[in-house]
Amino acid sequence: MENDRKRILIVDDEEDLTWSISKRLSKDKNSLEVICANSGLSALDTLSKRSIDLLVTDLRMPGVDGFQLLSEVKQKYPATQVIVMTAHGSLEVRQTLDDWGKAGYIEKPFEFSDLKNLIYLFLES
Repeated sequence: MENDRKRILIVDDEEDLTWSISKRLSKDKNSLEVICANSGLSALDTLSKRSIDLLVTDLRMPGVDGFQLLSEVKQKYPATQVIVMTAHGSLEVRQTLDDWGKAGYIEKPFEFSDLKNLIYLFLES
């Protein structure tokens, strides 16, 4: 059933956070394949090599930030769904995401169960 697994890319410059999310989602390894990247540049490299069903990304990262990453995904990988997780939420951020199209949004700090529910909501849509 390898082909039925959904591929998720978790992107955040906080390695502890990507590791923690990956570890918790790995309990669903029969339905999910979780890949982590700790920079926008690394995420773009992964996206160029593998199809990703869902991108879960932070916005504020050094180098290629989340907004640049979202722009690339929108242009090159329009089938990839997106969830943004940020500690720097604002009305401007929400407006930008609304303008971008269908994107999930969760503010840090969050409960893992809330993120997991959002992930499954997007994967099932």
